[in-house]
Amino acid sequence: MILIFYAFAREVAPLKRRLKSRKPLDAGMLRGFRVENGRSEFVFIASGMGPNRAGETVRAACETYSGIEFILSIGVAGALSAGLKTGDIIVANRIMSDTGEKVDVIECAQAADRFESALRAAKIPFSAGAILTSGTPLLDGREKRAAKERSGAIAVDMESAAIAAEALSRGIPFAVVRAIIDELEDEVFGADLPDSEGNVGAGAVAAYFARNPGAILRVPRMMVNLSRATRALADAVEALIVPSANETGRAGRTNRPTIRRR
Repeated sequence: MILIFYAFAREVAPLKRRLKSRKPLDAGMLRGFRVENGRSEFVFIASGMGPNRAGETVRAACETYSGIEFILSIGVAGALSAGLKTGDIIVANRIMSDTGEKVDVIECAQAADRFESALRAAKIPFSAGAILTSGTPLLDGREKRAAKERSGAIAVDMESAAIAAEALSRGIPFAVVRAIIDELEDEVFGADLPDSEGNVGAGAVAAYFARNPGAILRVPRMMVNLSRATRALADAVEALIVPSANETGRAGRTNRPTIRRR
């Protein structure tokens, strides 16, 4: 069994439309869907947004399911490198968490090798590098450049380090595959609107635009970026789950990740 975590439903909407054989989860409070591919089972679980919520969800999932071969974190990410564009795919070879006092680094290059091979076979371009997990959104180019200078990461998300830490504590191999949604100099707006589940209430949206009327002009581009990133993510994940997961599991069992501090 492969557990695949995503933060909110819109990240996997294009992928879900392609997976015609999916079935809903019947696993208590966990939300998501599952897909069987031959002898392999892929369980997609909504982790919620942010490291705390993601960590709680992974713990619950690991207590619910047995026989977990691999854990994969997917979703969108922000670029910390100028060369990355919306829709670019990132495979993490390191996952970083910046606590303010130190940067924890989880190495996962060997565990990600098989995923890189699958993307190459599908002729899907990608970049390999470090992904930083931030507890709060990085809202503009200044904040993103500062994060890159401190960590050396090429992209940033809000869940992967927590997911990786939970997997590591259980000896379960893991990898991270993300699609870029906002580029280095893009300003991120409305980052405080979603709740921990990734949902945005109509009242919160109305209040936000009342306070920031100019932001409504940015909505079309944001939606285009979201669509481009999630379609690219769907292409990548589809390429990863079409091959037998048994090979991924075998690769993971011989390539355990490690954690160190910078």
